[in-house]
Amino acid sequence: MNDVVPRLAPLMAQLDISLSMALERMAGMTDDEYRWLPEPDAATVVRGENGRLRPAPVPDDAPRTRSIILLTGHLYGMAKLRAAYTVGECRLTYDDLDWPETAASAAPALTESWAEWRDAVTALRDDELDVVGRCAFPWGLDPTLPVLDIVWWMNRELIHHTAEIAFVRDLYARTA
Repeated sequence: MNDVVPRLAPLMAQLDISLSMALERMAGMTDDEYRWLPEPDAATVVRGENGRLRPAPVPDDAPRTRSIILLTGHLYGMAKLRAAYTVGECRLTYDDLDWPETAASAAPALTESWAEWRDAVTALRDDELDVVGRCAFPWGLDPTLPVLDIVWWMNRELIHHTAEIAFVRDLYARTA
């Protein structure tokens, strides 16, 4: 593990505890629960033309609940891709990713992908944290933001989607 730049330390501590809480909250999950739709038109995944899982198209922009498999895939993909576009060769695409297909594969996939993101961020020098566009991730606002802002955003995403996963698990336990 890389030494952490002092001003990055609180965000890395937040990432570590948030990931730990996510993994704890996912413990014991079944495949039925992982794929369960909390409502008939919940956002979920489909198998794409390349055989890999991807978000299913939704008919409109109406708010909807999301399946755990979709939330996990999103968290996995965003960490893998941002790590690659921060310190990697910037060639990885969504189509290259194999989202975790089972409940048993979800926690290891999240552990691996978020460790890659953490390693990418902690490999940077202090002055690189302020560089706009240092993370070349082409989807989203990354090219317009300093790395430190992206780290904050990634933590927010992890916390937010972990809360959604917990909520869906609670719903499943009471209705399925």
